[in-house]
Amino acid sequence: MQPKTEQILATLQVIIEPQSGFTLPGHEAGGDISPFVWELSQNGEFNILNLSLEKGWLKLTDIDATIKNWQTMDYASNFNSFSLNSIEKTAWANKIEILSQLLIQNLQDLQSFNVKTSSYFPENNLVGLIVGKTTDGNWIAVFHTLYKETKIPQEELSRSPMIHHISPQALGDNTLNIVSQLQAITSELGTIHLAGDIGGGYYYNYDYQIVYGAAETKEAAMAQALQASEMLEIGIFHKFFSEKEYLPRWANNLEAKYAKYDKLNKFLHHTFAEVMMYRFSFWTQENIYIIGETSGGDWAGLYIESEFVYNP
Repeated sequence: MQPKTEQILATLQVIIEPQSGFTLPGHEAGGDISPFVWELSQNGEFNILNLSLEKGWLKLTDIDATIKNWQTMDYASNFNSFSLNSIEKTAWANKIEILSQLLIQNLQDLQSFNVKTSSYFPENNLVGLIVGKTTDGNWIAVFHTLYKETKIPQEELSRSPMIHHISPQALGDNTLNIVSQLQAITSELGTIHLAGDIGGGYYYNYDYQIVYGAAETKEAAMAQALQASEMLEIGIFHKFFSEKEYLPRWANNLEAKYAKYDKLNKFLHHTFAEVMMYRFSFWTQENIYIIGETSGGDWAGLYIESEFVYNP
């Protein structure tokens, strides 16, 4: 490990050691906060794709299986308000078939990944993402929206969201043509709005729809699609707890805890030119990285892992 990276990790460990937990709204059991490092020499370039593969959140699968999964809407059918009739289901499946032919006939180097959805549903409840390269050398990724339970207020984790939109200026004519056709198909598919009670007074509002990304690189296109799915949030991190009143109400030694977070905020911004937040949400589970790039190309900072608790 590079000496600078090792020094950063050691300092972070000293700061957070007395408060190894981190509680998000509705996560009564609490979560863990720990130092994180991504070594360039060991892990390669840090990006959304490489991190997700390393964590096992993305796993290669068969494209036909993904298409079938989109057609049968297995994920959406987990919600008790899902009530499409057989005619509506057939119409949806036929449009997905048109979408699949567009991708198969126009994209090269096609790959499909099973994406982790949650720890709440069974392991066999899989959802798939498809990515491929156009003749322009650009990349297109197609996925669908996912549900996340936790809303994190700015007062607890202050950040400025970074939405990576499709940039027509960076894409070739063939790519733009495929994107135009994708837009038409997804518009025709529309949105399936689902709302109800998961159980015990835990209400949900969720829009199920097909989303996509298009960019110059595979990693960027997939990141766009994952952001559009709402599984991934990317933001510029500002600070933990803007005021001590936003610390958990039951927390002891508020003054000392707030001082620790203040020290943590100052250290992060002193150490890195820019501090980023990458939030991966899998229904009830949150995986949050507060990190920056070192001068040697490593990434270091903090990792928060926490689970929402349904407690009717």
